Amino acid sequence: MFRFGIMGAGGIAAKFCDAVRRLEDAKVAVVASKSVERAERFARENGVARFYGDYEEMLEREKPDAVYVATTNNFHFENVMQCIRHGVPALCEKSMFMTLAEAEEAICFARERKVFLMEAMWSRFLPCVQKAREWVAEGRIGTVQIANYTGGINAPADHRIFKPELGGGAMYDLTVYPIEILTYLVNQPLVDVRSEIRWGSSGVDEDNSLLLQFETCRGAVQTTTHARIPSPCGLYGPKGYIRLEQTHRACAAELYDGEFRLVERFEAEVENGFEYEAAEVMRCVRAGELESAVMPHRDTLECIRVFEKALKGGDR
Repeated sequence: MFRFGIMGAGGIAAKFCDAVRRLEDAKVAVVASKSVERAERFARENGVARFYGDYEEMLEREKPDAVYVATTNNFHFENVMQCIRHGVPALCEKSMFMTLAEAEEAICFARERKVFLMEAMWSRFLPCVQKAREWVAEGRIGTVQIANYTGGINAPADHRIFKPELGGGAMYDLTVYPIEILTYLVNQPLVDVRSEIRWGSSGVDEDNSLLLQFETCRGAVQTTTHARIPSPCGLYGPKGYIRLEQTHRACAAELYDGEFRLVERFEAEVENGFEYEAAEVMRCVRAGELESAVMPHRDTLECIRVFEKALKGGDR
C-alpha cells in the first residue's frame, strides 16, 4: 500500500484525498497542518487515520511514501525543502515556487539527495490533454503556428489571490495553467515572452496578457481575476486545428481538418482529475525515478522564467 501524506488541510487537500481513494493500492495515511485542531477535523472528515499539528513531526514519525504539499504558494519552498531533507518524495501544488532562485535551489537539493520532486500540474496528465499532445506529435495538424488559451475567475475581494503575503496574483494561480499546458502541447523551444500586466491596489497582478514566442508558434494567453471564463484552448496548423474546452479539466478534445470539418473527437469524463498525477507519483517513486517525464523539472524552471520575465515586463 502506497502511503501519501498531506501538508495543509484546505479544500484542495480534500480533493486530493478523494482522488487517492479512486486508486488501487494507495491511501492518504496522514495529514499535517500548523493547527492541530484543523488537522484533526480534516482527518475526521476525510477518513485519514493520523494527523499532526507540525510538519516536521509528521515527516519524522510517519515517513510517508510521498507528500502532497497543499499549502499556500508562499509556503511551498519551505515545505518542499522539509520533505527533501527527510528524504520524502514531494508532489507540490502549482505554482511550486515563487522565484527562480527557490526553484533552482530546491531542484538541485532534490537531485543531490536523490528525492523525487514534481509540480502538481494535474491538467497535463488528463487523458484529453494527453490525446491533444499525441495528435500534435503525430503531425495531424502540421507544425503548430498559432496557439491560444483564455481563462479567468471572478474572485471575491477577500480571495487569497489578492493577498501578496500568501503568494497571490493571477500569474501564480491562473496563468500557470496556460503556460504549462501550452508549452506541453506545442512542444517547441520557447524563444521569447512579452507581457501586459494590470496590477491591483493590493499589489498583485490581477489581469495577464502574454505572448509566448515558440520556435514556429505564437501563443497568446489571457487570464483575469475579474471574470469567469471557461478556459478554451486552440492549436492551429496548416493541416487543421485542435480544440479543447475547459482546458485545465478537459473532458473532450476535438481534431478538425483545414476545412473546419470535425475529423475526430476524444472524450474522457473528469470527475476529480487529481488521480492521474497521484498515479504518476506512485509509478515514478516505485521505479526510483527522480522526476516525471510529463512534468519534468526543466518545465517548472521554464515556467518560472516566464513568470519573472512577464511580471518584470508588465508596467506597474
